[in-house]
Amino acid sequence: MLLMVIVLCAGLVTAAPGKQPKDDSLNHYMDLVMDNLQVMLVENGLDPVALPNTSMGFSDTVLGVEWHGEAKLYDGWMRGLASIHRSANAEFIKNSAGVIRGILASLSLGEMKGHYVCLAKFMDLGPVADVFIDVRGSDVYFEALLDTHQCKFRAEVLKVTKLGSINVSIEGLSVLGWIVASLMDFVMIFIGGFVSSFVETVMKDMTDQVLDSIDLSLLGPVLGCDPAAAQLIQLH
Repeated sequence: MLLMVIVLCAGLVTAAPGKQPKDDSLNHYMDLVMDNLQVMLVENGLDPVALPNTSMGFSDTVLGVEWHGEAKLYDGWMRGLASIHRSANAEFIKNSAGVIRGILASLSLGEMKGHYVCLAKFMDLGPVADVFIDVRGSDVYFEALLDTHQCKFRAEVLKVTKLGSINVSIEGLSVLGWIVASLMDFVMIFIGGFVSSFVETVMKDMTDQVLDSIDLSLLGPVLGCDPAAAQLIQLH
């Protein structure tokens, strides 16, 4: 993590009030944070990630009788969440006096692919089908604020701002082919919610873990934070 501190330092030394930070150094710092996040996702078994089981109900009228069916989706997985990366220049967040209070950056997810096994039953009969999922990336907004007591950045916002198109294809429904359109819509909505929720909870927490591992005390005079003083106050 010392490399991250050195890289960030190169940008901070010119980020005093009235001066512009070195974008390349801050960008490099954010790239290193994203590299570590990617590794954490893979090492924690989250790329590919297991998709939650879910189900969709449906009905039809046969010979004047309304019958209800259910399509269960299970054994799901999605690959590609570890493709998160910086997609535009990172920037320092400053207050009105020009003092650094945080950083922000635009991030992106690359293409993600997934799969579900689908068991669809209607009138006690039904096939097992394959559901293939393709998400064409997503735009993500990132913001971290400076904890001046600990001299570390804390992830405040990691949010999907634009979800890429979601394509769903289903093979093997045979006689229940008439539910394909409804099932495709259901899967698209479910996957969109899953990706957004994953980014804004699990991925945000992991990003915060990466940031927490980077001690910026060496840059305290530039950042305006002093962990030693904060600890002394607590002792008193």
